[in-house]
Amino acid sequence: MLIICPDCLSKTRIATSKAITSKTRELYCQCLNLYCGKVFVSHISYSHAIEPTGKKPDPELQPELCKDAGQIGIFDEN
Repeated sequence: MLIICPDCLSKTRIATSKAITSKTRELYCQCLNLYCGKVFVSHISYSHAIEPTGKKPDPELQPELCKDAGQIGIFDEN
């Protein structure tokens, strides 16, 4: 994950993070630009799923997932 420094727009490193909720983390970041060195806190959170999961793959759209007949069984409900 790439976090950009809000002051100099250089790359940063995430020194550590902690969970705020099950869908939000607080990131403690440090700028990698030696002349800046800004230390700051950022938040990242889950917004929404792009496509629902849990369905069997469509053999026409994802043939690589359907090559092995036994492999497709992992998508069956228990």
